[in-house]
Amino acid sequence: MHLLRTIGLLGPAIAIGGAVVESHAVGLEAEVRRTPAGPTLYVNGKPMTPSVLFVNLHDVADPVHTPLQLGEVEAAGRHGVNIVSLTIGTPWPAAGETPDYAGAADHWIEMALKANPKALLIPRILTTAPSDAWFAAHPDERMLYDDGARGLPSVHSQAWRRDAARHVAALVRHLEAKFGDHILAYHPSGQHTGEWFYDRMWEGRTAGFEPPAVPAFRAFLRARYRTDAALRRAWGDAAATLETAVPPTKADQLRADESAFRDPATQRQAIDFDDFRNTEMADTVAHLCRAIKQAAPRKLTVAFYGYHFELAPAQAGMSTSGHLALGRLLRSPDVDILCSPVSYWDRGIGGGGYFMAPIDSIQLHGKLWLVEDDTRTHLSPLDAGYERPVDFRQTRGVLARNFAHVATRGTAVWWMDLPGQGWFAGDEMWQYLGTLDRAYTEALAKRGPYRPEVAVVIDEQSPLFGAPNSHAMMPLLYLFRAQWYRIGAPTGIYLLEDLLSGKTPPAKLTIILNAFRLTPAQRRTLQRRASRKGCVTLFMYAPGYIDGNTLSVETISETVGMAVRRIEPRTGAVVDAPGKTFPNAASMPAPAGAYSALTPSFAVDDAGAQTLATYAVGGEVAVASKPLGEGLSVYSGALVLPAGILCELARKAGVHLYSEQGDIVMAGGGWVALHATEAGTRTIRLPRAVACRDAVTGEAYAPATTLSFEMQKGDTKLLRL
Repeated sequence: MHLLRTIGLLGPAIAIGGAVVESHAVGLEAEVRRTPAGPTLYVNGKPMTPSVLFVNLHDVADPVHTPLQLGEVEAAGRHGVNIVSLTIGTPWPAAGETPDYAGAADHWIEMALKANPKALLIPRILTTAPSDAWFAAHPDERMLYDDGARGLPSVHSQAWRRDAARHVAALVRHLEAKFGDHILAYHPSGQHTGEWFYDRMWEGRTAGFEPPAVPAFRAFLRARYRTDAALRRAWGDAAATLETAVPPTKADQLRADESAFRDPATQRQAIDFDDFRNTEMADTVAHLCRAIKQAAPRKLTVAFYGYHFELAPAQAGMSTSGHLALGRLLRSPDVDILCSPVSYWDRGIGGGGYFMAPIDSIQLHGKLWLVEDDTRTHLSPLDAGYERPVDFRQTRGVLARNFAHVATRGTAVWWMDLPGQGWFAGDEMWQYLGTLDRAYTEALAKRGPYRPEVAVVIDEQSPLFGAPNSHAMMPLLYLFRAQWYRIGAPTGIYLLEDLLSGKTPPAKLTIILNAFRLTPAQRRTLQRRASRKGCVTLFMYAPGYIDGNTLSVETISETVGMAVRRIEPRTGAVVDAPGKTFPNAASMPAPAGAYSALTPSFAVDDAGAQTLATYAVGGEVAVASKPLGEGLSVYSGALVLPAGILCELARKAGVHLYSEQGDIVMAGGGWVALHATEAGTRTIRLPRAVACRDAVTGEAYAPATTLSFEMQKGDTKLLRL
């Protein structure tokens, strides 16, 4: 890594990435800068490689786990990884009481610094666990669920927001005064598992029935509608007023006339309420980050958010998650880094290691994305789950695949020992991770912007109009990843609003996942993009179906440029031109119910369109293509298409396919990587003859366009061009 220039009054020497740096009395200054290559971490004015160890330090008196945890901190530092994330407590003293910073925070930080005196720290601060005294004094400020139970502090509570911000800011000021030279960023966390989606959401429970939600919802409606007349038109309720509006009942929230959509003409109150709850969650994150910035303006803020793909299986619909206001959060100047774990589905050997979020839009907005790699390594207990690797070879393959997703885009990563059980313990592990870190340091200094030829586009407003279930969103957003990650080419993952505004880089193949709610102007913009010379655009399921307060198959036809009609409910199974049925038990492990018959279902009915696949039941045209201007428009009424169809579309678009064997491919930033989904000879095709070397072994390869390797399932080949 890079030697940092000292500024200010010199103090104790610290080291960053192995380079000794003189700190200064006023503390470190960290920032995420926009650069032509993408957002980049800077410390004291110099770029720094964003490789991090996270370890939970707990059970201090435990003679088994504590040495393991501190040993990970020491070993990581010895191999060049000196950024450490750890969880600390947040004192909530009553009026007149002295906060216990020593027991809640200082002790953990002192332990980490004793293990690695060079460490730069990212304390994770839980904000939704106030003291029992606070709960007793604020009984109505707790979440009230639809089953009558009380829970965490409500994000709609002004009392909780005020006190949380005040206590967090006080903690930050204390830590800055005592450990400022060793703190890089602060990570406020809250709600379910600290990741800012609504608690108990996975159970299908909804909250928002607590008293603070009512005035907050009315304020949201006043900002949106401004007049009673506008509210009445939207809600179809002649008696509605901005002063008396209330959240929808549980029955209204859970009602859907179709299995895939709410009716915006009759259910706008429920749609508005879900929009409000997502907005409130994003605003809460920004509020706490603002409090941290005011207390420590020279430090960074980190937050979990934007799990659009991962939260699609939510029982009551992903609109209950709180994560559908990413675009709003990206506009906050107080948020520097956003993060999530690697997807928990299909993360083992041969799997995809999927992102949970539209991370390339996040990077376009100048925010640094951080991947939490909490792989259950071979050092974890045998029952750790989540496709635990069985040995170090498999662990290396999974970690390298996840790292390749990071390196090709220039994002950050932390390797996470979640329970502090030694998942990342020992020199063997850190020699390997240190090798990855050093290769990343070299690559970051030379990288260019990420410009993939395939764009995958997701809309975060359309799920608000979805039915309160996972019937459509789970297959389309969660499961479909297994196919487009196996196209054989790198992809960019973007928000629809960034595509429409022209922020996204040009792509040859664009996959529009869920642009169900489109204005006429947005439909015209998408058509112009799809009409460009050589472009292939795949529209999934119901693009443009929601037109204002109307559900219209005609606007689907208008959007995709071919005639589409509504048909009897169909499952997601399709038969492609060669006669193969997809999905089936051999092609993809589909969770139960993911492919049940969907209402509404659609088929192409256009003599000028070319059929690419038909429904397995009914035989109607499920997937078809038709020229649109100088481009090609493709429509799919099915929610998931096989990778084979996607590869054919990529070829038509002129996309360079690095692999045609169904492997996971990552390319960008001077890297090309392949994760083997099966054992055998795996081949990488480069766009041009170029010399490269193995980033782990150092083995050099002469200039060539084709490289072949004998690989086991789950091996990852990391190449530096």
